[in-house]
Amino acid sequence: SNKMASILFSAWALLLLLCHVIPTASKSRSDAYDMLAASIRRNELSDYDIKTISSALKGLSTTQAALKRIDGTAHEMYQRTHKSSTTLEGDDDDDEDSSGKIGGLKVKGRMSRNAARVGCVADALFAAELCELSASVPSSVIVNHDETEDGTLADWTEREIVFNATIYPDESTNNKQSNVALSVLVIYEPKYNGGAGVRHGGIEDLLSFAQEEADDDSDSAESNSSTQSTSSQRGRFIIILSDHDASSSKNDLPYIISTLDVPPIRVKLNRQSNEMASVSEPLYRLAGTLIRSVGQVIDLNDKKEEVSDNEIDSEATNDTHMQPSDRPAIHIVGHSLSGAVGALAANILDGRLPMPSSEETSATRWSGFARDRVSALCLGCPPCMSGIEVDFVTSVINGDDIVPRSSYRTLQRLYGRTERSIKGGILGKGVGWMSDAARLTVTGLTSGSSKKKDAHLAVPGRVYLIRPRRIGGGSSSIHEVGGSIGGRENFRAAVLWQLNDVLLSKSLWKHHSQSSYIRSLDRVQLKGFSDDTD
Repeated sequence: SNKMASILFSAWALLLLLCHVIPTASKSRSDAYDMLAASIRRNELSDYDIKTISSALKGLSTTQAALKRIDGTAHEMYQRTHKSSTTLEGDDDDDEDSSGKIGGLKVKGRMSRNAARVGCVADALFAAELCELSASVPSSVIVNHDETEDGTLADWTEREIVFNATIYPDESTNNKQSNVALSVLVIYEPKYNGGAGVRHGGIEDLLSFAQEEADDDSDSAESNSSTQSTSSQRGRFIIILSDHDASSSKNDLPYIISTLDVPPIRVKLNRQSNEMASVSEPLYRLAGTLIRSVGQVIDLNDKKEEVSDNEIDSEATNDTHMQPSDRPAIHIVGHSLSGAVGALAANILDGRLPMPSSEETSATRWSGFARDRVSALCLGCPPCMSGIEVDFVTSVINGDDIVPRSSYRTLQRLYGRTERSIKGGILGKGVGWMSDAARLTVTGLTSGSSKKKDAHLAVPGRVYLIRPRRIGGGSSSIHEVGGSIGGRENFRAAVLWQLNDVLLSKSLWKHHSQSSYIRSLDRVQLKGFSDDTD
C-alpha cells in the first residue's frame, strides 16, 4: 500500500505541474466537445445549454491532456532504452524465460509479446477490410464475385455471400433502444482450413498460410497428391456486422451514447449454478436476434437437409455428429456497437452466455452451438459484458476513441464531473482541475483493480490499445491491456490512458471512425519487425 501511495503521489505531483502549463483546447478544435455536449445534454444535463456544457468539457480536458503528455514522454524514453531479444531455432539459448517457438523462431520477452501483436494487427486489418466490404454491398443484394484479383470476393477465394439483410430488435426491447439495428453480411469460405475459436487468426495462422503457399509454389505436383489424401477443408463462415440506425440511417455520437447510457442487466449463466454476468441489455437482445436470423445459414445440419442425396459426398455425410475440428469455423467482425453485438453473439454460440429469453422453444439450442469454433474481432467495441473472461474475442481500441470508454457507469461519472465544473464558476474552474486530477487517478485505479469487476461492464475479450504517436514519423504503438495484464501496463491503462473513464480529447470522435482505425493499424511499428519497403 505504501508503494502504491508513493506512485499516486508522484503521478499526481507531476500532473499538477503539467496541468498548470498546458492550455485548454483552442476554439478551432471544439467540434468534438460540442458534439459530446449535445449527446449528454439529452440525458442528465438538460438544464444547461450546449455552449455551457461544451465549455465545461474543454476545461476538464486539461487534466487528461496532461496525462497524455506524461504517457508520450514515458513511451519515447522506453523506446530509446529497451531492446528486443530474438534467437533462431537451434541457437544455444537456455534462458528459462523463453516464451516458446513461433513459426521457426524461439522468442522471448518483448519479442514474444510483439509476435502476438503482429497477429492482432493482421486480424484487425482483415476485419476492417471486411467491414468496408459490408458498407459497399447494398442490403439484400447478393454479389459473389469481385472484379479485382486481390479483392475479398475474388474468384480464386471461392468465397460467396450467403446472407445479406438488416435485422431489427425484437418487440421486448423498450422504445429507448428501438432504433438499434444491424446490417448483416455472411460470407462462406469453403477453402478455409485454419484454426477456429481461440486458435483462429493470430501469428500462427498467418505463418501457416504463408507456409502453405510456399509449399504449393515449390512442389505443386507433390502438393496436389497430398491434398487428395488429406481430409476435406473445414470451411469458415464470416459474419460481418455494421451499425444501422433504423430512424435516420446515420451512425452518430448521440445515437451511440443513448444506447450505452442504460443500466446493465444480470443474467444467470446456467441452471446448475448461481453464477451471474452483467450485459448491456439492448445489445444482448440484439445478439440473440442476430443468431436466430443467421441460424439456418450457419447450421451445417440444416444445410444438408436442403441438398439432395446424390449431391452429397458420402464421406462428408458419415453422420450428423461431426467433430468440432471438422465443422466450419465461425468468425464475427464488427465496428462500434455492432462489434459489441458480435462479441455477445460469440459468447452465446460458445456457451458462455445463455440465449436471451424468447418464446421460441428451439432458442436454447444456440447456446453452445459452436463451442470451441467461434471467434470475434471487434473494432471500437463499447463495454458490453462482465463477469466472464474469454480469449476467443479480441477487441481493438484506437487512441482516444470515446466509445470503448462509454458505459452507464463511466457516463454517470462524466455527468457528475461536468456539473461540478459548471457549478464551480470561474473560481471553481481555476482550482477544480486539481481535485478532478486526484479523483480521476483514484477512480481509474480502483475501477481497474476492483475485486467486483462484474459490477460494471468492460470491453470484452483480449483488449489491445493502439496509441498514435508523434515520434517515429507518426507511427503507432500497440499494447495489450486489461485481463491478467498487471504492473506498469495496468497503471498506464487506468491512469494515463483513462480506459475506465471517458477520455476528453479533441480526437474522441475522430479516433472512432473506421478510417482512423485502419490508419493507426497500418502505422503500428514494433521492435524486431520491419517493413521490407522501408
